[in-house]
Amino acid sequence: MLVVEGEKAADAAARLLPSCVVTTSPNGSKSVGKANWSPLARRHVIIWPDADQPGIDYGAAVAHAAKAAAAASVAVIVPPVDVADGWDAADALAEGWDTDRARALLQSAVPEGSSSFRTKADASCSGDASGGGGDPEGRRRGPPQRDGLLELMEGGELWHTPTRDAYATVPVGDHLENWPLRSRAFKMWLAGQYFDRTGGAVGGQAVEDALRVLEAMAIHRGREYPLFLRVGEHAGALYIDLADAGWRAVRVSAEGWSVCSRPPVKFQRSSAMQPLPEPERAESVDDLRDVVNVRNEDDFRLLVGWLVGALRHRGPYPILAINGEQGSSKSTLSRLLRALVDPNAAPIRSAPRDDRDLVTMARNSWVLVIDNLSDVPGWLSDGLCRLATGGGFSTRELYSDFGEAIFEGQRPIILNGIPDLAARADLADRCVLMTLPAIPEDRRRAEAEFWADFDRKSPLILGALLDGVAGALRRLPQTRLATLPRMADFALWATAAEFSLGWEDGDFMASYAANRRGAVEASIEADPIATAVRDLAEAEDWHGTATELLTRLEDFVPLAIRSSRLWPSANKLKSRLRRAQAPLRSLGVVLDLEMRAATKDRARLIGIRMPGRG
Repeated sequence: MLVVEGEKAADAAARLLPSCVVTTSPNGSKSVGKANWSPLARRHVIIWPDADQPGIDYGAAVAHAAKAAAAASVAVIVPPVDVADGWDAADALAEGWDTDRARALLQSAVPEGSSSFRTKADASCSGDASGGGGDPEGRRRGPPQRDGLLELMEGGELWHTPTRDAYATVPVGDHLENWPLRSRAFKMWLAGQYFDRTGGAVGGQAVEDALRVLEAMAIHRGREYPLFLRVGEHAGALYIDLADAGWRAVRVSAEGWSVCSRPPVKFQRSSAMQPLPEPERAESVDDLRDVVNVRNEDDFRLLVGWLVGALRHRGPYPILAINGEQGSSKSTLSRLLRALVDPNAAPIRSAPRDDRDLVTMARNSWVLVIDNLSDVPGWLSDGLCRLATGGGFSTRELYSDFGEAIFEGQRPIILNGIPDLAARADLADRCVLMTLPAIPEDRRRAEAEFWADFDRKSPLILGALLDGVAGALRRLPQTRLATLPRMADFALWATAAEFSLGWEDGDFMASYAANRRGAVEASIEADPIATAVRDLAEAEDWHGTATELLTRLEDFVPLAIRSSRLWPSANKLKSRLRRAQAPLRSLGVVLDLEMRAATKDRARLIGIRMPGRG
């Protein structure tokens, strides 16, 4: 609720701020004590006083009355320093102020009693920054710290994201940095710049007051830019944030790649991000072979293809699911792959507890690595699928009754563990499955020796991967596949990179197709219903009700399975069949889940057939 002095000011404020409830007290500024202020109870109250001493007195009296009426909060607007005595909302309207400018003034309001409350009328009052007593010599007080902080942004840029989050791009040394206005990094920059300019420390309330104004300016007056994490795109070129102290990036285009000092895209950084190795020119990607433990050439191509895909600014991205016995270097491989794309202070993480934890990981990391999984519960499988191929997450905004925090994006993901991690068909359909071989004792290396070798080779490996990205950008428009798999964009991208990676045409798709067949078989073998349906289809074409089908499938599974929680009831059978429909189709088994009986009751039936049966 907004309180002003006088009815004329109230009418003007209502026009400037149509979404606000505006009120005033009757009978002039001296009659605050005669008004009924009880409607202010439990409301957030902002007072817009006139810019003179009577206005200051009126604002103080209203603030006292609002507190006595149990207002939720009380703040006072600080009129601009260059206005005439007695300036109020009516004067602002007459001067041509619009809603955005008035809203910015509103957002600059400071808590009643703050040392930041200053107007022209009190400039002759004495005191230090705490707003102390009179000055017998009548010396003028300097401008408030808030105004000094606002002046610091003259050399920077205020802007906002498509989701209306406020950011600033500020000069630091010989480069530019991007920070959220409410971040610790930006507040430290403000305090440091203020000290460099004035030699004094800035108060916390002054910082808060300045941030309110800067946020309003960034959102209502600043340009809108897309915000990127680690990998961005501009004018057909990709930019990969090196995350070094100079805020440099690698520019990758169809012509090649180079390191640039001032990328044209807006990158965000989390506190855990670490620098990529500075890439070097390489003859091939073969240096990677010496530091990874894979079974064969197919798995090596899939690793390289996954890395080249993770250096693209948009997905879908296949989930790399790494299995293997103890000591097969699953965690080491996960760390290594992340170090080549998105180094982090905590490169591998435990499984998230819920969707909110998963979204927090995705907001702060380009590559997600979930280590040492024993299983993948249904909710996590669904969340990973949405992150891999694109989908939104919504949670209630903290400290808000109605605010909604939205995350929508795609992320490269690595999972590792001893058991089969892609048992669910929808997850397996998005996975590159990799089983690592055991490492013989005579081939094991000390950790320090291994990582020192990797650190020497990583600039060359990254350079070779960037050659693959440049080649993909160059050849993608002409790349065609005979048939498109589920992760079609990834398959096209990796295929377009083949020539620059030194592979023959079709090499990657041959490896990827074989891996997908293995993923389909693994998902079917992990699901007793899918296995039983496959066996039934191989024996005969069949149709009937869900109850009849469940009874028929029992002939193909042992009693132990039928008695376990893995075996569904009839009313859950169709849901299980929908999940298995895609992998079964790839084996030639067609499920018809929407059949109707020709009888009068038109009962729902399920059909199972294998077209082309001899």
